Amino acid sequence: MSNSSLWSPTSGPGSEATVVEVFSAWLAEQGFECAKLPSHGDYPDIDARHPDGRRLVVEAKGFTRDAGTDLDTGYGQLLRRMKGEPDTAYALVVAGTVVRFAQRVPSEVRSKLGIALYIVDFAGKVELVDGAPL
Repeated sequence: MSNSSLWSPTSGPGSEATVVEVFSAWLAEQGFECAKLPSHGDYPDIDARHPDGRRLVVEAKGFTRDAGTDLDTGYGQLLRRMKGEPDTAYALVVAGTVVRFAQRVPSEVRSKLGIALYIVDFAGKVELVDGAPL
């Protein structure tokens, strides 16, 4: 794999598609089932449900030329999806290379909003940066 594919916004380890794929697989390992959602329209990147009734709504962001703006958009998308539903949690999942942009919103604010922050690194490892664990 060339270095250029590592930095592609549409494919490779740092892309949003890869972040969604890896995080979805990780959620399945945790017992969640990810709904099949249309790729276009006003839907979260991942809508996952656990057999115990918990739901997780996820926005994912990968590396792009304007990652800062894209991460701001991700927070906005999560805020719009918050409906006060019981047993529903929210997460922003990002490629490890752009986590610094996600951290521009302080962890205290994310905590008050109930948004967990996860990273997916280039090796495909998922890590909770902060927020309530699943």
